[in-house]
Amino acid sequence: MKKGDRRIYWGNCANCGSYCHLILPIICACPLFFGCQQQMAEQPNCRPLKASGFFADGQSARPLVAGTVARGQLRLDRQFYTGELGPAQGGSAMDSSGGGVSLPVGRTALAEKPYVKTFPFSVSREVLQRGQERFTIYCSVCHGPLGYGDGKVVERGFTQPPSYHTDRLRAAPVGYFFDAITRGYGSMPDYAAQVSPQDRWAVVAYLRALQLSQYAPLKDLERLPEEVKNVALLELEKARGQ
Repeated sequence: MKKGDRRIYWGNCANCGSYCHLILPIICACPLFFGCQQQMAEQPNCRPLKASGFFADGQSARPLVAGTVARGQLRLDRQFYTGELGPAQGGSAMDSSGGGVSLPVGRTALAEKPYVKTFPFSVSREVLQRGQERFTIYCSVCHGPLGYGDGKVVERGFTQPPSYHTDRLRAAPVGYFFDAITRGYGSMPDYAAQVSPQDRWAVVAYLRALQLSQYAPLKDLERLPEEVKNVALLELEKARGQ
């Protein structure tokens, strides 16, 4: 190689000949390296509600197979999953929580429905605590912490819900409240997707506790411990004075 000549003679280069056997394999491997760059983000799957050319209807989301029930979704206890006695009347629609129990379409008056009047399971302290937690998260923003319909969104102009502490709602069966949570009522949307059936009953149990706390008969005070009864009577006197 002449002085000033920058060309490299691969077969006769004393300075870089020792590296030639490394450079050639790297150059040959480059096409393979850049040809295998299919990233994990480019998987051949479908995003939710994305169109698909694979199916005839063009939808990637597939309907449930007729006559089948998903594992763990066999819901035969109508009272537990709907809050009603007996079979549904009229048309039916799927529970938006994904269950297999069909729910009646549309709403009827409170007196026209065979709502259950008792809870489908025993109510324990744990159930009430769970209901209080769910009520605080999903219900108190509208209904208020005590159920008077004075939640924060109402203060900002949202439709005011009725107070739980009226004669009509104190006399309403527990299934009525379960149905309202499941399918909504008036301006209130349904919470079937957010709150499971078990938790809906827990919310209803806590709602009953709220009603009792604001309208407890005096005769029930006799069953309370003496110190608790005295505090309750003192609070009652203060309320009467106001």
